Amino acid sequence: MLNRSISLFILLSFAMAAQADDKPELPPFHHIVGVKPSKAIDVPEKFKLGEQGELICATCHGLKDIDKTPVEKVDKTAADFLVGGGYRKLTGFCYRCHDEKKTQRDNIHVMLDEHGEIKKKNCTFCHEEVPDRDKDLKLAELKLRLPMQQICYGCHLKDPHFNAVEHQVEPAQKEMLERIEKNSKELGILVPLSEKQEVLCVSCHTPHQYGVIDPEKPAGKQVLIDDLEKGIEYQEHPWDKVFAADKEARLVEFNQQHKMNVQFSYQRITQEALLRLPAKDGQLCLVCHDFKD
Repeated sequence: MLNRSISLFILLSFAMAAQADDKPELPPFHHIVGVKPSKAIDVPEKFKLGEQGELICATCHGLKDIDKTPVEKVDKTAADFLVGGGYRKLTGFCYRCHDEKKTQRDNIHVMLDEHGEIKKKNCTFCHEEVPDRDKDLKLAELKLRLPMQQICYGCHLKDPHFNAVEHQVEPAQKEMLERIEKNSKELGILVPLSEKQEVLCVSCHTPHQYGVIDPEKPAGKQVLIDDLEKGIEYQEHPWDKVFAADKEARLVEFNQQHKMNVQFSYQRITQEALLRLPAKDGQLCLVCHDFKD
């Protein structure tokens, strides 16, 4: 669960402030040491423990005398910096000991149970109390825990996909506002904007599972998705090689400059999630944009 289950960010907890005089102080968000793993933790035999069975530096790191090396001089690019080495993601290393399933957060947008009843607990992640979904409520009556333009950032990144930030930079122009009002009425959908007439996450996305709000109402009209637990899905596309070749030089330069290994893959969307209208064929875009000019 989002606010109760152990997340990897919690597992990478603050190190103990008081360290022995002969050991360097560990940086913030470093995995805690000096404690014995609980029965819920499955430490591989290859991962060394201390004399009392406690976690030590050598439990995770293979570098010699890393516990005596100043933090700023530790070679984090070394193959044996992490025991086993060669992990594509840090989480891949964490799951050597921790149960991946138990670290996953619930998808709070899945708001209907197997009987089609509302999971009221999920409502209160965003609302102070469960709204009456049979009424047409004004914004103030929704009793959101945060302003509408900020509430999504409690769980999601500000830039979860291309052009997400660009869409929220400045208020919509008069012509676009007129287009939004006209198209939303004709299509029978809701397109919420901020008090400053800015586009928000919820202008395009709905936070509610299909059926939570009556689909006949503008607030409830949205793309139907078969499996919201899976979320958005993609499939490989033959144009992938063309796009990759076009961006290869820029990617190499970017990776060298930022010391990263970003890979590019062009795929087509097969299943969209939590959208007010389909975007893969441009229907959603045309609510705001006119591409005839």
